[in-house]
Amino acid sequence: MDKLNAINLFCRVIETQSFTQAAQLEQISLAMASKLIAQLEEHLNVRLLYRTTRKITPTEAGLFYYQRCLPILNELKDAENSVSNITSTLQGKITISLPMDFGSRFVAPYLGQFIATYPNIQLNIEFSDRRVDVVAEGYDLVLRIGSLEDSSIVAKRIAQSELILLASPEYLDKHGTPEILEQLAQHSCLLYENHQQWLFVDNDQKIKFKPTPHILSNNGYALLQMAKAGQGIVNLPLFLAKDDLTAGNLVEVLPQYKQNSIDISILYPHRRYLSPKVKVLIEFLSKLMQERQQYLTK
Repeated sequence: MDKLNAINLFCRVIETQSFTQAAQLEQISLAMASKLIAQLEEHLNVRLLYRTTRKITPTEAGLFYYQRCLPILNELKDAENSVSNITSTLQGKITISLPMDFGSRFVAPYLGQFIATYPNIQLNIEFSDRRVDVVAEGYDLVLRIGSLEDSSIVAKRIAQSELILLASPEYLDKHGTPEILEQLAQHSCLLYENHQQWLFVDNDQKIKFKPTPHILSNNGYALLQMAKAGQGIVNLPLFLAKDDLTAGNLVEVLPQYKQNSIDISILYPHRRYLSPKVKVLIEFLSKLMQERQQYLTK
């Protein structure tokens, strides 16, 4: 017996005083309606209804059962409607994590557009470069740059950015400009802690180079400022350095050695049942990256 459907049908019978009307409202046959009520009475071991040829009335136990069940059914319907509203309307909180430098510069200034379009959505944002556990830490969406290790989550690449070796003109005037990769060993190198091995491609040959860090940092923007101040050669995503490269504050080093682009990806826990509010944020971020393409590639 489907107890919930049987209880719901029983309440319909009380309200309509008719098996026929109740069966029609529940879109089942009259025979099935009679069977469900009989099963419910057997389960409760009590008669719930008096049935005559003219009308149907509840027994004392039936009226008591109806009065107790009706609020529960109404609460259940309210709960279903609430869940349906949350998943079908664009409202509620989205908890996200954005990379510190990239998120601050290329995402945060434009989130006002998103909120203006979807005023009932609240964004709870963490700016961090750490590796997060998307599921365990309760994130709805995470934006990350670089290779991804966790295959248990869903990852969608929304853009790519080039990597580029850079130094200030003053540094190169003082220490010389390297002409081949091996000469980097003679220079001060500024390294990002999650990117301590540099991979280059020269004539279809992959070349790995692991520089000795003179400065090691977990902040790409700080490394950029150090390079501009003449403290060494740095390897950074183009989006961080594009403005300074254009302005001449930094120049490209060893441009003949190419590097693989790095992915900019959105991570989220589940492919199925992705809420509409998260979907529109993913669409917004994807479009935003397309509009910022000039900062990602030369």
